[in-house]
Amino acid sequence: MFKYVSPALRPAESPCRSSVDLMPISLIRLPQSNNKAVISLLARTFFLCLGLLMCGCSKPEGPAISGEVGPPDDGIYRLRVGDVVMLEVFQEPYMTTRQRILGDGTISVGLVGRVEVVGQAISDASKKIEKLLDEHQLVNPQVNITVESYAPRRFVVWGQVRNPGSFVIPAEESITLPEALAMAGGNSEIGDLRRVTVARRASGGQNKIKINALSPEAEDFAVREGDVIRVAETLF
Repeated sequence: MFKYVSPALRPAESPCRSSVDLMPISLIRLPQSNNKAVISLLARTFFLCLGLLMCGCSKPEGPAISGEVGPPDDGIYRLRVGDVVMLEVFQEPYMTTRQRILGDGTISVGLVGRVEVVGQAISDASKKIEKLLDEHQLVNPQVNITVESYAPRRFVVWGQVRNPGSFVIPAEESITLPEALAMAGGNSEIGDLRRVTVARRASGGQNKIKINALSPEAEDFAVREGDVIRVAETLF
């Protein structure tokens, strides 16, 4: 004795179920003499099933750049250890000096002594010295600081590149990630430019930024002083 089951009570069909199971058998029967028609129908059925099986099952790709990038570069140059600066005080020619910023980040200023200027914009460093001089013997001093020689800004590229090593960012210029990789000779035969990691100094530690160097976003990624760029091996 057969038991009738209402269609409403039957189990729901899987959204990825093959379309062949849903076709009436009579629709896929073709004359045996028409081989081309059979092959064509089988091919269409195969790709239709493949599309249905993949529907809703694929994972979206991640972002081209992930990880903490750090604060944006505002484009203002800040004095660094090793910079050679010319310090001038208006109408006080005896105070003009040319000197290199020392490792402790200071320069020597007449009537004041050593003043820390590293990490400051040139205009901010000038105002700081003007204020210190005003507190001493000078009245309304005007200070001008000029950078005569920039200390080299270095970054490192290693991993699966042709010429790993330390490289210099040109003075008063910036370079992007693809340009930095080109300076290292590009990726090796087993280097994967889609799997690049940039280790960047941050307050209290280091940020690791994962980048697809072949993505359009990488062309706007500026390399900073102290960055360590690593190209990973291709995953086989």
